[in-house]
Amino acid sequence: MLYLTFSYQQSFRHFLDIELKFIAKKNHELIVQLPSWRPGRYELADFSQNIQKFDVVDGDGNKLDFHKTTKDRWSINTNWDDGDSQTKEIKIQYNYYANKLDAGSTYLDEKQLYINPVNCCLYIIGREQEEYQIEFKVPQDYMLASGLKEISKNQLTAESFDQLVECPIIASPSLREYKYQVNDIPFHIWVQGESEVDEQKMCQDFKDFTIEQINRFGSFPVKDYHFLFQLTPYDSYHGVEHTNSTVILLGNKGQVLKERYEALLGICSHELYHTWNIKSIRPIEMQPYDYSKENYTKLGYVAEGVTTYMGDLMLKRSKVFSWDQFFDKMNQNIKRHYENDGRFNMSVADSGFDSWLDGYSLGIPNRKTNIYTEGALNMLMLDLTITNHSERKHSLHCVMKDLYQDWGLKNKGFNENDFIELCVKYGGEQANQIIKDHIYNKIDYTKSLETCLSYVGLNLEETLNPSLSARYFGFICVEENNKIIVKKIQNNSIIEQRGIAVEDELLEVDNQKVTSKNLNNLLKDKKQVCLKFKNRFSNLELNLNTDSTFFNYYKIAKQSNPSTQQIQNLNFWLNEK
Repeated sequence: MLYLTFSYQQSFRHFLDIELKFIAKKNHELIVQLPSWRPGRYELADFSQNIQKFDVVDGDGNKLDFHKTTKDRWSINTNWDDGDSQTKEIKIQYNYYANKLDAGSTYLDEKQLYINPVNCCLYIIGREQEEYQIEFKVPQDYMLASGLKEISKNQLTAESFDQLVECPIIASPSLREYKYQVNDIPFHIWVQGESEVDEQKMCQDFKDFTIEQINRFGSFPVKDYHFLFQLTPYDSYHGVEHTNSTVILLGNKGQVLKERYEALLGICSHELYHTWNIKSIRPIEMQPYDYSKENYTKLGYVAEGVTTYMGDLMLKRSKVFSWDQFFDKMNQNIKRHYENDGRFNMSVADSGFDSWLDGYSLGIPNRKTNIYTEGALNMLMLDLTITNHSERKHSLHCVMKDLYQDWGLKNKGFNENDFIELCVKYGGEQANQIIKDHIYNKIDYTKSLETCLSYVGLNLEETLNPSLSARYFGFICVEENNKIIVKKIQNNSIIEQRGIAVEDELLEVDNQKVTSKNLNNLLKDKKQVCLKFKNRFSNLELNLNTDSTFFNYYKIAKQSNPSTQQIQNLNFWLNEK
């Protein structure tokens, strides 16, 4: 048994005190590791930079020597004498700076303690399968929300290190809990933060998409499930999946469960689908997780692409999303695809592999694609191809169900060929060609999208970019620290030809200061404008005409006279009655 204690002295300082207590055996090498990354975020994180103090003592309080062997691994000298007993109590005592509030981090203030154990909990090399008993030294009025088993007030237990780090915990006096049940499985909705909640509607919507997902797979991998919400008064949007829980950070200046309810549904359906896809159905390179280093795989397009697509589809099939809401999501993916010239430089599979290199940021201009967006579009094409090829006997659900039953439930990792062979089994050679062309190569999507959408009586319609800076000149910008910063430039656009680069600042349009809110209005109905930019060393003024078009993309539209087969395919796909 390992004993883990969380406490703190001054919450406003954001330092969390942690003690790991255990019995060490004589003549056994003692090495402890802090994870280098967290599941759900396939990039190195260097959590150890948040540790300020680190000490090791024995049961009598005597300090023990230790030294680092890597940036996040420690070797401990237990100082055994010849006459000592065969065991000795060891305490590792350290603090962790918990001042980042997002779905994947650890945070402490006067209102709550939120712990993602993979950030801040050590494991002993060779003893990862031992049970943990966890104690929280928090005020008496605090409640705990977690997927871990509660054994007494403010005490939890974890069967192993894997279970511990898969179960984030919120401790707070202001937690609210709502519940629903599906197939005798209890689902808990925990809310931290101020917002009005329509309990009846939220629980019913959650229940509807939960039923749809369970029906697709035939069973649920865990005995209970917990949605942990961190609601903020500022703009935020982030979710992280865990085995029997998810943490979701969401907020804006209004009432998040009203104005951003659609976003909440989207991220919750996505994270719930991960309970099967990545938590049970896992790439062989991550079976099991190795927390000490990168876990390289090209299967990010399955882990995140399938989940992004299926999360939205489950909302439509369960009638939680309307037709318009579902196709808005599909169209957002299409728009992001055509606005990213990285699609010409790196495949989706390689982009997933390289998440360990440059993470989830844009990185250098036009280097790679997005496994969420591009993966979702490829899964849309595969799903429609399988539906049409099998004459509505099969779909992408069959691929995922096979992976769950033949790999996930047997704790086997799957490889790239396993996924490809299942897609070909149900979708024929066309499915194989989509994977070759668009997942492992960089061939333009347009023809394939048009073909696949035609199976369900839909087509692509080219549309002008609503951002006038993108449409007229070929650049997309965002507001950062009250500055308008260029983030994307289309290859060979007029703005690129005139010497503007990513990270340049747009200062003025026709001598008027630019904001994110007024940019379109300053460009609207103009035949020519003067744009003033600033780079690192100088300013540049450009007089440009507005008669060019860049960053065009497509939207999904209905065909005017679909055939009977197209209508049947559409109804099968979207569960229309």
